[in-house]
Amino acid sequence: MKRFSIFAVLALFISITSCAQKSEQSVAAPASEPVAAVESQTPSFKESISPAELKDMMANNKDLVVIDVRTPQEIAGGKIENALEINISDPAFNDKIKALDTEKEYVVYCKVGGRSAKAKSVMQSMGIKKVSNLVGGYDNYKAAGQ
Repeated sequence: MKRFSIFAVLALFISITSCAQKSEQSVAAPASEPVAAVESQTPSFKESISPAELKDMMANNKDLVVIDVRTPQEIAGGKIENALEINISDPAFNDKIKALDTEKEYVVYCKVGGRSAKAKSVMQSMGIKKVSNLVGGYDNYKAAGQ
């Protein structure tokens, strides 16, 4: 009799546990939830932009900040109009990035895109959410006739 009651209690426990798992599954979000709702929460900026997109952004967003992370010697050969100069090789680079408004939208560029991708990562790690990298950098910008 003692074995029977242990078996009965064990069977009852398994049954209750199984029901609890099924009810937790039914509480989960319905599969029919639209994907568009999730996409609408994504930021309106792009991770990387083309020279043409940058030109559009500069024309339509007066609060946009364009940052040139090249060296002063490189900048002497030309730069994007009104770009803020913050040399990524400067020991004070991180301090200058920390001083930026984290709510603004930024586009960073260098000569071909490598250093600006690194700068973008640094900016994001410091809380700047809206930062894009100019694909191909200044060379691509000039080649595109911008």
